[in-house]
Formats: sequence, structure tokens, C-alpha cells
Amino acid sequence: MFCTKSIKLAVISILSTVLAFASGLVAESEKNTPPGLILTWTGDPTTSIVIDWHRMAEDKDTPAFIQARPRGTDNWVAFEAERLPFPHSDRIVDRVSIENLQPDTEYEFRGSPEEKTYWFRTMPATLDRPIVLSAGGDVRHEKSWMSAMNRAAMEHDPDFIVWGGDLAYGNGRRRNVSRWYEFMDSMVETLVTPEGRVPPVIVGMGNHEIRGGYHRNRINSQADRERLAPYFYGLFAFPGDPGYGVLDFGDYLSIVMGDTEHSNPIPGVQTDWMRTTLRQRSNVAHLIPVYHVPAWPSVRDFDNRESRLVREHWVPLFEENRIRLALENHDHSYKRTVPIFRNAEDAGRGVLYLGDGSWGVGTRDVHDVEETWYLAEAQKIRHSLVITLYPDRKIVRVIDADNSEIESIIIPARNQ
Repeated sequence: MFCTKSIKLAVISILSTVLAFASGLVAESEKNTPPGLILTWTGDPTTSIVIDWHRMAEDKDTPAFIQARPRGTDNWVAFEAERLPFPHSDRIVDRVSIENLQPDTEYEFRGSPEEKTYWFRTMPATLDRPIVLSAGGDVRHEKSWMSAMNRAAMEHDPDFIVWGGDLAYGNGRRRNVSRWYEFMDSMVETLVTPEGRVPPVIVGMGNHEIRGGYHRNRINSQADRERLAPYFYGLFAFPGDPGYGVLDFGDYLSIVMGDTEHSNPIPGVQTDWMRTTLRQRSNVAHLIPVYHVPAWPSVRDFDNRESRLVREHWVPLFEENRIRLALENHDHSYKRTVPIFRNAEDAGRGVLYLGDGSWGVGTRDVHDVEETWYLAEAQKIRHSLVITLYPDRKIVRVIDADNSEIESIIIPARNQ
């Protein structure tokens, strides 16, 4: 029923049954809540999950196990976790990767019988029900702003969340570890449904994940990445080494996470990977690139270095592979471009670029839409993109922190 990449331990015995019964005498609301909880994927989202259960320093002698079971069943299975350090902190992270799950199925999990029980749902193998994801970036200037947008996004019961960089604004610095504590607090407090479901989160890298913002030819190995961006590489299983990657959801969705010059250059190896990754997914109805610095900025100068590199190296690949939607961040605003093909508006062949990253940050003045040919809409507002996937289309609802709708957009699938 279950399998881990390390050791599978089925600790189902009379003792565990007794412990489970005893723990049931304590109200679920009174049980211990972890200081951090992150679910994500590194493998097939339809049959696997990665669980990070954070612990305080005083819990370092607690056995490194996470328990799981199909929701509503009786017996728990204990999985031995990899115990990882929380960078620049005395906290610890217990990480377990569980495989061989059933698609579109609910599973409960907990750190121990004394700790609160949560649950997750694997993704369906086919797009036979609508899939909802919430997307954005530039997540936490203020905890209250992040939490407000989290709550608004959760009103739409997303299957998962995508954040395209600039997460806690820790800048890879030891002195900023408290920003990550607040970030984790907000996730535990607000990214859980009233029934206890935890949506997985897919993250990418932004300039505020790494000391100095950009690689600047300082990175020659994964060790260099982990030294300069310790929180990003230490606290998130995906995208892992080398800092960009792809997740495939059956043949209906692929999230392609790029790194816009932060811990990897855009030209060269990463662009070669992007070319191959997109071409190999010619049959995927919803193929969505996500990255931090926008090709088509709504606030910054059009000719800034990173935006130029995205336009020169990645935009032609998006057009060649019939991408319909790309998600951009970094500018602290909301923007929607016109459909763009070969540096011009083209309703039939163009790519729509949405986002510009203002989940939980201070917003900025935007370019004049009337004087900026590629912008169809731009606003100085915090927002989330609530994207619902159907076999033939995506419907994007743009919401603010009060869950008020800014606008709604229909985008065809690639095969339409």
C-alpha cells in the first residue's frame, strides 16, 4: 500500500493500536500543532507525496517517524523520516517521501498520536474532474498580508498552490531566520481547510531566496547554491538540485519551474533543459511555465537584463511549443498581457502572460496600459490567480485579499 525512498516500516501492532486508542481520548483540537508543515511532490503527484513535519529543538530526541493511512481506515503505518536541519536554526525538519499511493484518494497523516492529524488528497490520473490551483509569487513582506491572501485562496479549495519565488524575503541570511518562522506560522495557521486538508505547495526561486539576488557567476556547484540560498534548498524538496524542474500530472498538466538567473543562468544548460522539457510534453493539454522575473514587466524597465534574457531564450520556446499561459512574478503588481507571438499581439497564436507577483507584499505603481503595447491590464494590487483546469480550457479568476474578483479569463487548452 505504501513505499518510501528509504525504509518502509509498517508499525502496526497491539502497541500502536493502544496508543491510537489512548490518543483518541484527547480532543483533536487540543493536540500539538507543528511549527511548520509543508507538503509537495518530487515524483508523480497522482501516486506520491513528500511531507515535511517541522519540530522545535526540544523535540530533537523524538523518533523520526511520520504516520499515515488511507483516510477513514483504522491502522496507521509509520514511515521513517529523514531528519534535516532547519538552516540557521535549532529547529529540525522530518521529511518523508511516500509512494505507491492511489490516485485521487485521501490520506491522513500525523507526527505521532499526541500530534494533530491532517490529510491530503493525491491528484487524479486523468482530468475527469476540474483541477483547481492557486498561483502567485512574492509571498511575505508582512505575515498579515500573506495570511490574508492565503485565506482568500483557500476559499476556493485549491488542489495545490504554486509560488514563483520571493517567499519569505530571507535573502539567504542567518539574521533573517525569523522571517521564515513567520512564513511557516502563516502556512500552518491559514493553508489548512477547516476539515484539516493540507494542499501541497510547489515553489520556485526568486531573487530574495539567495544572497545577492542573482548568481553573478558565483555558482559552480550545488554546494554553492546551498551555501548562498540555504533556506530555499534546505526547506523545500521541490525543485531541489539544481533549482529548476518539472512536475507532470498524468498527461493533462505539467508545471515547468524555471530559475531566472538566481541560482542558475538562463542561457546554456537551463535553456537546453527548457527546450527538451517543453518538446517532450507535446501531448500535455495544460503546459504551464512558472518563473520569477517577468519577460513582460508591468513595473520594471522593459530592458532590464533578466527580462531580456527570458525574452531572448525562453519566449521563442514557449511560442514554438504552443504554450497558452505563462506565470510571471517579481514586480509586485497584477498584470495580464495581450496574447504575444513574435513580439506582437496575436490572438490566434499568442502566449498570455499573467501574474507579476503580489501575494503578500507592498504593491508598486504600474506602467500605463494605454502606452504599453503588451499590457492588456495592470493594477497596483495584491492578488492570487485561481486557475481551474478543464480538458479544453483554463478559467482564471483573479482575486484580491478580500476574495473579491478582479477579473476572469478563459484560456484554451493547447489542443484547442
